Amino acid sequence: MTPGYVLIRTLIVALLAFPFGQAFAEWPIPDDLSTQAATLSEEQLNFITSGDILKFIPERQLEHELATRDADSLRNLVNDLMSLAAQMGYDPGRDMGAAPLNLAAKNFHRSTIPTPAPLRDFEREPGPFSVHRYVFPQSGVPTFGGAKVAIWPEDLTAGSVDVAIIGVPNNMGSGRRDSGAGPDAMRALNTIAIPDVQSLVNPLEALSVVDYGNFSIDYLSIERTVSHVAGMVAETAGTGAIPMLVGGDTSMLYPGVKGIAENRGPGTFGLLHFSAHPDVERFSDHTISDRQAIFRLLDQGIVKGSDTIQVGLRGPGVDLETLRWLREQDVRYHTMAEFQRHGSERVFKRILREADKGPDAFFVSIDVSVLAPADMVAAGRITPNGLSIREVTRAIRHVCAAKDIVGFEITDLAPMLDLSRLSVIHANAALNACLVGIAVRKKGLDPDYIHPVALDHGQR
Repeated sequence: MTPGYVLIRTLIVALLAFPFGQAFAEWPIPDDLSTQAATLSEEQLNFITSGDILKFIPERQLEHELATRDADSLRNLVNDLMSLAAQMGYDPGRDMGAAPLNLAAKNFHRSTIPTPAPLRDFEREPGPFSVHRYVFPQSGVPTFGGAKVAIWPEDLTAGSVDVAIIGVPNNMGSGRRDSGAGPDAMRALNTIAIPDVQSLVNPLEALSVVDYGNFSIDYLSIERTVSHVAGMVAETAGTGAIPMLVGGDTSMLYPGVKGIAENRGPGTFGLLHFSAHPDVERFSDHTISDRQAIFRLLDQGIVKGSDTIQVGLRGPGVDLETLRWLREQDVRYHTMAEFQRHGSERVFKRILREADKGPDAFFVSIDVSVLAPADMVAAGRITPNGLSIREVTRAIRHVCAAKDIVGFEITDLAPMLDLSRLSVIHANAALNACLVGIAVRKKGLDPDYIHPVALDHGQR
């Protein structure tokens, strides 16, 4: 086995072992390895002590190489890693800063320009309308919860619509892909807008709810989709209706919240985010994806860290550096380690206290990965050891009843992964929990109100 082969194998093993995206601070060379390190050049030492070398080789492996290699072999290793670092950097002469578009396209905005007002046919009076054939909406065109349909903002205004449920079928995020089918799968099951067993409130009787169709997606450019969705959310919120977005992958969380901020102002509402994933990746070459959604919202001041609550964190995206970064942003995060140590009841009481003490208004976001796989097989970024549907819906219902909800989003449902449709039923249950909470608040009931008839049969 030649020295060159050993070196190449070492580099490959180091790269495969390294968790890319992690940030590193300075790395002081241990005293017992200073003699070996003294054989390196000043440039090589700077590469090591700056911590840059740790992007390409784990710390323990680096210590081993310093301790066991002779001077020439050590210099060769560091030189190779420095060469690799140079190749990994952005080079404007080699790398695209942006994906090129065909500027000569005859229909450049074909998929994202709504029909201009002068071209609309106003033969009908503005307002929500039914697309069902029968008295009971079980046939005809499927809609969320069997609700009426609205098409234009003037429909929402004329109908004094409380909640507009909207599909955002983007499918360009990471994980197992099928989230673009999420909206239609949730429409197809009649498990939205069912009465609440706790308060006995029927959300469709207490609220004016419409299916506002799907927002158009550019399937080849998430960047163009983001600006369109944000604008449409802002327009919807401007009518007074609460946008409830049904994804689609979690990259749409960013334009969903951004659209609300365009209408209400940045930093004027809180964010309650149920997810296995913190979505605060800070060092990727892509800046718009499901993995950066929360980072971009915090980094751009769209929501404040102190007004952000994350629930159910676990999995590969949760490491020491990420949790430290969340702490620095004043984010209130709750990992599954906390749930396992203290129990669900105690942790959820803490979460609800944090929400109660937070802003008057909240955007509620559900990445279905927050649920345990037993309750959510069809999560695009599925992660073991999550929460139960009962726990999640209870918390959602409380917050949506206690706070002024300015927006809601459920993301990352990939229906083809669960032929039983249990995952779709549970996704609908999460959305319905917020609908119920909004209805309970509108009726002026306490967030945890239980109808006495629902609580006790009254028989002796």
